[in-house]
Amino acid sequence: MKCLWWRIGLTSAVLLILASCGQPIQPLSRTPLASRTPVTSGEATAPVATDAPADPNAPAPPITDVTPVVEELVINIEVTPQLRATPTGDERWAAFASQRQLFDTPIRVTTLQPTPLLWLDPHNGQVLEIGLLNGDFVATAQIVLTSDNSVAYEVDYRINQDFGLTSISEAVVMRMRDAGYAASVRAFVVMTDNVVVVR
Repeated sequence: MKCLWWRIGLTSAVLLILASCGQPIQPLSRTPLASRTPVTSGEATAPVATDAPADPNAPAPPITDVTPVVEELVINIEVTPQLRATPTGDERWAAFASQRQLFDTPIRVTTLQPTPLLWLDPHNGQVLEIGLLNGDFVATAQIVLTSDNSVAYEVDYRINQDFGLTSISEAVVMRMRDAGYAASVRAFVVMTDNVVVVR
C-alpha cells in the first residue's frame, strides 16, 4: 500500500515538472542584446532615410542674400618730419676746425713761396681757394682740420682788401655773400715748411 502511494506521488511530481517545462524562460536581465545578423564582406548597409522625399512641385525655399559685414579699419599715421636747423657758418667752422688755440695777440707769419689761402663754404662744407699768399699775413689762432688732421693757421680776411688779394674770383665772392659774409671771412693757411712765424 505504501508503495502505491509512493508511486502516485512520484508520478504527480514528474507530471508537474513536465507541465512547467512548456513555459518560456524569462531572462534575468532586461538589457537588449545586439543583433547577431552577420554582415558579409563587400556588402554595405543602405542608409535609412529619415525624411520624406522632396516634392518636385513644392516651391523652392527663398534665397536670402547674406552680405558679410566688413568693418573698415582706419589707421591714421602721422609722420612728423624731424626738422634740423641749417648749421650756421660758425657751427660749420667749429665742426671743421678742432683744437682751436686762440693767440693772445695775433702773430705775423710769412710764406717762403706762394701758399693757398683757403675758405670753408658753410653752405656745402666745400673748401675753396681764395688766392695765393706771397709774403706776410696775420694769424689769430692755430687749429687742427678734422678732415685730415692737418695743422693750420686761422686767418681773418677782409674780402678784396688784405694780403695783396684785392681782386679774387667773383664766383668765390658771390658764394661768400650767399653764406652771409659781405665784409670778411674766417680763412686758413695749412702749416708747411714754407710757412714760418716772423720773430
